Amino acid sequence: MSIPNKFKKRIALIILFTSVFYLAMVPSLPDEGMYPLSEIHKIDLKAAGLKIEMNEVYNPDDVSVVDALVKVGGCTGSFVSPEGLILTNHHCSFGAVQRVSTTQNNYLEDGFLARNKNEELEAKGITCRITDSYEDVSDIILGAANSAPDIASRTKAIADKINELVAEEQKKDPTITAKVSEMFIGKTYVLFRYKTIYDVRLVYVPPRSIGGFGGESDNWIWPRHTGDFAFLRAYVAPDGSTAKYSKDNVPYTPKRYLKVNPSGVDEEDFVFLLGYPGRTFRHQPSQYLEYQQKILLPYISKLNKWMIDLYEKRGENDPEFALGISSKIKSLANTMKNYEGKLKGLGRLNLIENKKQEEKDFYEYIKANSELFIKYGNVLTEIDEIYKDVFREGRLPLLISQLKRNVVLFQLASYFLEYENELSKPEAKRKTIFTEEKQNELFKTISDVYSNFEPALDRIILEKILSDMIHFPEFAQNKYLQSLNMKPEESYIQQIVDDFYTNSVVTDAAAFKALFELDRDSLNSVNDSFLNFIRNLNSIETELEKAKNLRDGKLNVLLASYLDMRMEWQKKNFIPDANSTLRLTYGYVRGYSPADAVYYSPITTLKGVIEKGKGVGEYKLHPKIKELYGEKDFGRFKSKKLNEVPVAILYNTDTSGGNSGSPIMNAYGELVGVNFDRPYEATINDFAWCEDYSRSIGVDIRYILWITQKIGEAEYLLKEMGIEEISG
Repeated sequence: MSIPNKFKKRIALIILFTSVFYLAMVPSLPDEGMYPLSEIHKIDLKAAGLKIEMNEVYNPDDVSVVDALVKVGGCTGSFVSPEGLILTNHHCSFGAVQRVSTTQNNYLEDGFLARNKNEELEAKGITCRITDSYEDVSDIILGAANSAPDIASRTKAIADKINELVAEEQKKDPTITAKVSEMFIGKTYVLFRYKTIYDVRLVYVPPRSIGGFGGESDNWIWPRHTGDFAFLRAYVAPDGSTAKYSKDNVPYTPKRYLKVNPSGVDEEDFVFLLGYPGRTFRHQPSQYLEYQQKILLPYISKLNKWMIDLYEKRGENDPEFALGISSKIKSLANTMKNYEGKLKGLGRLNLIENKKQEEKDFYEYIKANSELFIKYGNVLTEIDEIYKDVFREGRLPLLISQLKRNVVLFQLASYFLEYENELSKPEAKRKTIFTEEKQNELFKTISDVYSNFEPALDRIILEKILSDMIHFPEFAQNKYLQSLNMKPEESYIQQIVDDFYTNSVVTDAAAFKALFELDRDSLNSVNDSFLNFIRNLNSIETELEKAKNLRDGKLNVLLASYLDMRMEWQKKNFIPDANSTLRLTYGYVRGYSPADAVYYSPITTLKGVIEKGKGVGEYKLHPKIKELYGEKDFGRFKSKKLNEVPVAILYNTDTSGGNSGSPIMNAYGELVGVNFDRPYEATINDFAWCEDYSRSIGVDIRYILWITQKIGEAEYLLKEMGIEEISG
């Protein structure tokens, strides 16, 4: 029987947004969702393939696998030995390795190995967090929100109550870091307590030709052949308390560490991951997706591409600059490609139209019930009205945030203007950094910023962003921008930027620091064109922030109702969006079809590394790998089925940014790989999940161990992880 066209779109919509409800009954497919600790008990992992008891995975009253997890900066890691050894991604340690590298000792390119604990280097910029406990505080937060005098104050009331709870927790126990995370907008809030480790050290990081094999060309791509792993170690004070880096510190003893299984996995094996996924946006309305597609994603991806080209050209004949900027280029490129993938996915899946159709359907459902209609009838209309303001502002908030992020002169001026504001307060009420006692620390921070200041490069970036500002239609329509009195002409932008970098006191480090020693009356007499410009821009940002707080206060209520409407319509509960809190996801080692007549199998091998390998560039082949492959020296890490060393694996779990470094575990809770990416098609995963395309990529434990033993010659690490009787 043929299906009428008018029903085909609705059927596709229902499959996309509700299939997970039915698929939960089928053990061969995973549930959509990154399950918080509070929701883990609702999953039937035993039916899905788990061979251990659920309380071995998570037990709030005892030690379990969850206790081996650690948040490493913006990534995830896991303890793999009783001596605080952490396994995470190469790209998660990239910045720390760059910071200890020089053109003479380039650990980023050549790799780093500490042959004993005394040789381990401080991983500057990296801290670790371990989830200690959590507590639902929704009633407290919503009580404060509902007591706000008006909707505009609601956002501030929530923020103030969160800050109050955090301060109370940290006063009760100064050894923990408290954080309140919003699970469902306007509905549920959870207080998390974390143990923070400040002393983290580099142990073994493979050469970039292994850890970054394929470079940006292979980023967000499958098949993959990247050895994206690194070993770190956590240290604490001799009494077990957290402490900053010190030679007197000792390796941290975790409550639990993961057993490493050197046998890996095969196709269709059950796997599960634990980690700290960053942000997903699956419970947002259609207008949110439309804003992403039309405004945020295209502008930021294009700007990032422009900046990458600028930095790479600047570093062509300057190895020291190229090394120093490498981490930023990597970050820009990662975001750029992710956003390009999301744009492609939004179009390919027709996601916005599907979301609009869903909203139309559940509105019709609500309208048919008079009681529900009284309660929810205006929700969609009110959300739409709010987003009209968002679209009117357009790229303006993005432009200001990019000035702050990328223009050093802007960053320096912001320090001064904040100091100017703090000076009006009594000493005891100022931010610590702006007190007289901390002035030397402030000057050091400013000096660090100046160390990255290249006026010629900086002015190009400022001119680019200001030029974008005057060319976007928002410029002519926005009353705040008009207050800057900027003329919509390229020559005018060039003229004012030239004035900023020629005449502003901010360009002179000594003269600029001298401003911080002036009294308030003298500060008021400082007449500087660039500082005046930033003052005006800050005033605009303040107005934008007020408008945003009002919108957020309204959305806090409306999106809670929006979710309730969906629950009423679909008769189901939902998993909260990812928000950097500890989550579990599960699935199976499984390939997929990205396009017609194309199928990708789920395991790559060392053979692919050799086939891709080149003498130089992103696919530079490490010579020892070529040598060992020629000798077929695979040791115990060869797959009997594939007759090769597996390199990367693909699986249909639900992951997002922040899951980089998540341990991939088998049915027995043993570590069999480390998650590091998703295919290009799965970047849309942050907005919607689907069995057809949602895949994650990890480096196989057999490749990790083979590289560590054969290339790094760090067999002591294998022994530390309990892997004995290494042959070959």
